[in-house]
Amino acid sequence: MSKPDDELTQDSPRGDPWLAFGYLVAGVLLYGGVGWLLDRWWGTSFMVVIGILLGAGLALYQTFARFRAPTESR
Repeated sequence: MSKPDDELTQDSPRGDPWLAFGYLVAGVLLYGGVGWLLDRWWGTSFMVVIGILLGAGLALYQTFARFRAPTESR
């Protein structure tokens, strides 16, 4: 038994730009903070940059994975 088209559109995620912005900010802050803590602990100065880039990359991946078009299932 399949759902009618109007029910499918209600269950699919909508393109909310604030949600995408929140993912990006949270990823940068979280992983940048972890990088900063590692810099303080290890006495280095490059982990914060790696953390920020990793956080931004993971946030973009999560955003694309959440908002991509659903595949047709039988």
